[in-house]
Order: sequence, then structure tokens, then C-alpha cells
Amino acid sequence: MLIFLALTLPVAGQTQGKVTAIDSLAVELWPDYDRASVLVMLTGTLPADTKLPATVIIPFPQAAQLNAVASIDRSDGRMKDDISYSHVPAEIKFFTPDLSFRLEYYLPYLVNNIQRTFNFTWVAGLSVKRFQLRVQQPTSANILETEPATKNILRDEDEFTYYAFPVQAVPAGQSFSVDVNYTMTTAQLSAKNLVPPSARVQEPGLPSTSNTEKGVNWPVLAAVVGILIMLVVFIWQIAASRTASNRHITHNAKAKKQHNTKFCGKCGTALQGY
Repeated sequence: MLIFLALTLPVAGQTQGKVTAIDSLAVELWPDYDRASVLVMLTGTLPADTKLPATVIIPFPQAAQLNAVASIDRSDGRMKDDISYSHVPAEIKFFTPDLSFRLEYYLPYLVNNIQRTFNFTWVAGLSVKRFQLRVQQPTSANILETEPATKNILRDEDEFTYYAFPVQAVPAGQSFSVDVNYTMTTAQLSAKNLVPPSARVQEPGLPSTSNTEKGVNWPVLAAVVGILIMLVVFIWQIAASRTASNRHITHNAKAKKQHNTKFCGKCGTALQGY
């Protein structure tokens, strides 16, 4: 039995491919979005020939607070909480059953009165073929600057302003760094000012998805229809009861009138006016 385990365990370990490259990595930096910190979201896609499940090691700042680690189902784009991971200083190691994954964490920033400053640096032991970074401007910020600067400033369909950097390759061991500085007019968070965006990037946390199902809520519809049917039946019963009561009263009134009619004692003719 021990010999069998000794032979099978190495084979099982070989079925998990250690990732040395990422095909694409989208990095979103959302300062003062739903917390007084920077929400960092990394959405990555592994090369098509990656052996699954795959082992991925991602740099992780020591001061950061983990929010979510998830795989993304290729069939429907849903984030799935089916990833096992270990968190060690400066990195997160996880095992993904899908080619796409999502990592989220909150990064603290420096505060100087109404000024906010933070730095994001990416340097990893794996290469990224297509690396793209965007910084979302807080809705309560009137000035935002990045270093290096970017001229690609756009207002997306989610009504936020983004500072987008060109897509580029980042080889293993090479760093990409950006400093962000902005001025807040109020302490209001972006999530409280605007409707949560339905942009290309999924909303933070689980089980949010990029392909939100837009369909009929059948349980709610069934409950509403049931209540309407009960209301119609109730109204019909009240109306039927009132109709029957009116008919009974009319019938009794006619019978009473006929019963009180007086007749002539001689000829039997009904007397007028009675």
C-alpha cells in the first residue's frame, strides 16, 4: 500500500501545472470606491495550453487586506469561490480549475488633509503578455494625477472617469509602477454617489458576475399573480354576497307589501292607496 502511494503521489502532483506566464492581466485601481482605501482588482487569463488545475503565484502587498480569490467560469463568465489558496508574506499562491481568475484586495493610502496618495507596483516571477492598468477617479475628487502620466483619460459607460495606460508586455522580474495623487472635495465614497457600475470589470466580491442574468424573476411573479387571484376571488365573493342580500331584501319587501294590501269586504277588490 505504501509503495502504491509513493508511486501515485508524484503523478498527482504533476497534474497541477505551475504557471510561468499569464496571457492577459487587467488591473483596476478604484480608490475611495466603497472603503477609505484602494480597491485593487486583478483579472487574469492563463495561456490556452495551460494544464488545469494550475498553480498561480501572484505578488501581494504586506499591508493589503484580501477581499476575494476566485476562478471565472469560461462558459458563463461567473466568478466561482472554488479556489484553494495560501497567503504568505508578499504573495498569494492559489490553484485554479479555470483559465481565468480574479484576485481582489484593499490597499491603504496616505492621507494628508484632503490629499490622497498611493503607489501600485507589479513585479512577479511570471511574465505577462498583455498587461493593462486603469485608475478610476473617485467621484468626490476634482484633481487626479498619475506618475507616469497618461493622456488616455476617458469617461466610461459606467459614468466613471478612468486613467488608462497602454497595453504592454511585462516580462518576469520586470516591474510596472504607478504613483497616484488626488484631492478630495468631500469624504463621500464613490459607491454611495453613483449606481454601481456595470462595466466590463466585474463588481468586487462574490458572487458578482460580468454577465449578469437579466431575466424574469419567476418566484416573485408567481407570488404577485397568486395575490392578484386571491384579491379577485375575494372581491367576487363580496359582490356575490351583496347581490344575494339585495335580492332577498327586495323579495321580502314585495311580499310584505302584498301581505299588507287591504281588500273590500263586500266584493274582495283591493283598495287603492293601501
